[in-house]
Amino acid sequence: MTHLIVILALFALLIGLLVLTSYESRRGKRFYASDRARFDSAVMRVEFVLAHVSLGAFLRDEIRHLAGRIGHDIVHISLLVVRAVERLLTRLIRRLRTHPEVDTAPRETAREFVKVLSEFKGNLKATHPEISDIQ
Repeated sequence: MTHLIVILALFALLIGLLVLTSYESRRGKRFYASDRARFDSAVMRVEFVLAHVSLGAFLRDEIRHLAGRIGHDIVHISLLVVRAVERLLTRLIRRLRTHPEVDTAPRETAREFVKVLSEFKGNLKATHPEISDIQ
């Protein structure tokens, strides 16, 4: 059934084309002449390209161009990421250099350390007497 509808529609279009062509030839004037001329030139250009251009070579060149463009975009994006990380680390280093962290943990002073060490040394001498050289 669908085949019959398609055949009838194509037959009606063919008859319409023949009637339009005969009407235009009797009047000597074309309907939508400028649009049809522009369409005819576009069809002739496509026909010329299909006849004279190697589609394999054209596709190969276009794929090569696309791969190069994608590679360029990937490198550009990675460079932007590296620069963003560089700026972040530079700000962090600058902040650490200008505002060093202060160790707030309480520490013994050097004097107290020397005092404890002297006491330990005295206790060590008291528990272990000196051995003199015997000859």
